[in-house]
Amino acid sequence: MKTPICLFDAKTGILCSKCDAKLTSGQLNQADVYSSIKLAKLAERDQEISKFTLVGSHKVDDDYILFLRTPDIITIRSNPAIGKKFSGEFDANIWFIEAEGTDRRFMENLFYPLRVLNMNLIWLPDGNKLTRVIVNQVAANRSSFPLDVEKIRKVAKAVKKIDLIVEFEANPN
Repeated sequence: MKTPICLFDAKTGILCSKCDAKLTSGQLNQADVYSSIKLAKLAERDQEISKFTLVGSHKVDDDYILFLRTPDIITIRSNPAIGKKFSGEFDANIWFIEAEGTDRRFMENLFYPLRVLNMNLIWLPDGNKLTRVIVNQVAANRSSFPLDVEKIRKVAKAVKKIDLIVEFEANPN
């Protein structure tokens, strides 16, 4: 298991001087420390989780956004019980994001399990840009996953500084 803080610190919950200096300098944030400690607790009880690499994390409101390697994300999505263990340990809503992904992959992770049909940039006359994401309306209505568009906008803005417009397309053909 790899985390933003050293493994000993993650297991004990106390930061060494090196990790404390990273936190003070801004290389790490409080969510990185908290998530590393929680991940270490999960790894003690689950062999599969002990192979994960936590690249970083953010906290938006009460939700935690965890940046993991792509194989770790695949493992979580293929075994929903692992995702439930995370939610239980953190006692919060968890978003799993691929650390090495592009902005499009970031959006696909935010909208998972829904499929992003299209994504493009809109340049405004003042030089700012908006990102427009189109998802399937029918799939969104059928999904057991509650789609909170405002929360997705907040996460995109806080984590990647992306101003988001979400549109729904009734017929993806």
